[in-house]
Amino acid sequence: MDHQERDASTPIVRQSPPPPYSQCLVEKEVQESEEVSLAQSCKQKIVSQPSCPVSISTPSQASPFPPSWNLYHTLSMSRTLMVGSREGGSLFAVSRHPGWWTGKPDLVLHCGPHNAFRPLAAGMGGVGIGRHSVIVLPPLPGSGQGSSQELLVRVEGERTAHVRFRFAIEVGTEPGKWRREIFEWQHSHRGVVGMFLDGAKSGWKLVHLPNQEHDDSEELQPNSRQEIVAVWAYAKVSMTKVLRFRYLGSGATGILGQRWNVMAAMTALRMYQRQQKNRNKDW
Repeated sequence: MDHQERDASTPIVRQSPPPPYSQCLVEKEVQESEEVSLAQSCKQKIVSQPSCPVSISTPSQASPFPPSWNLYHTLSMSRTLMVGSREGGSLFAVSRHPGWWTGKPDLVLHCGPHNAFRPLAAGMGGVGIGRHSVIVLPPLPGSGQGSSQELLVRVEGERTAHVRFRFAIEVGTEPGKWRREIFEWQHSHRGVVGMFLDGAKSGWKLVHLPNQEHDDSEELQPNSRQEIVAVWAYAKVSMTKVLRFRYLGSGATGILGQRWNVMAAMTALRMYQRQQKNRNKDW
């Protein structure tokens, strides 16, 4: 990806009034999706592909995000965060928007280190529609769409005080051989989070769930087949660093593919944003 090339022909700011929110996500579809298990969504997508306020770019790298990265505050742009790594420096700008009336998604991940670069992914929804989020990704090959959408489903915890966040996504490095798999962000106290994120006391681990029929509210028991493929946690006291993220196992090797690489990162960013917007509420 050439971060020096910008596409001025596709401005992010709309010049006309923003479309009804239903154009980006039909509320009825989300409500109905709560009744469909994510195991079933491995066979068919549960969110249709209506138009969205931004055009999503397809990344050129096999794995756009490096094996580990951090999220930083930027001093010059109060609503813009920056994804970066020690090896690669500043990688992707992350812009945040206050609400649907701006005509933009809540969260936009850009293709380069400034919010003038075209969107690579976006996050929206989660208020008034069951608190699930929609992650907007590059289009599936041959779909003819300008983007594709996936649900990040909020799952209430029964045995723990923490909610979980579950999604299904295509994995693999060859589009013709992609398969949809299920993953879930689970809260973790020390353990694997502390082991791989500099002793963090708590954070989130992304677990690769087995493809079996189950209800979205079902709390699955850990077993040897549930590989941990990523972790993230808030950074320790820092003026600029916000959170740390690391891919693990098959998530770090690249075999899960480009689409999964972006989805895992974007869901972590969306979780962070939602928690920041609802610090004193149930997010």
